[in-house]
Amino acid sequence: MSTQDHPHVRMPPPLLHLGGLFIGYVIDQALHWQPVTLFWQRPVAAVLALAGIGLILWAALLMRRHRTTILPHRAATTLITRGPYALTRNPIYLAFALLHLACAMAQGSLGMALLLPVVLYVMDRHVIAEEEAFHGRQFGAAWEQYRQRVRRWI
Repeated sequence: MSTQDHPHVRMPPPLLHLGGLFIGYVIDQALHWQPVTLFWQRPVAAVLALAGIGLILWAALLMRRHRTTILPHRAATTLITRGPYALTRNPIYLAFALLHLACAMAQGSLGMALLLPVVLYVMDRHVIAEEEAFHGRQFGAAWEQYRQRVRRWI
């Protein structure tokens, strides 16, 4: 394997979500959609946000402990399969989705909520697909066993 091999991720995942939130906001404004306000949405948004932040911190801590990168465009040096990685192959991306949903709920934004599936589709088909192709090259049979055992999302 070439030392130059790495995932060819073109758009940082946080920017994809921020872009989706911004476009959702623009849709709300352009279509004059009023915020949805239900008594339970802010507490649920807070729980989702805390879960997302906790999941990011847990996964990042494991990556640091194993001395591998958190940056999706850099080559991972270790295949982590414990902690949140035993439940999902993409705990940080799942956390970003929770944070996106939390923002949409906190703002009562239908546009932001409608853009979440679009962002997840782009993440799944482009970012994650590229990372997984790299992991297949980098970790071989160990990756294949992990991939068969643990789902991509949840």
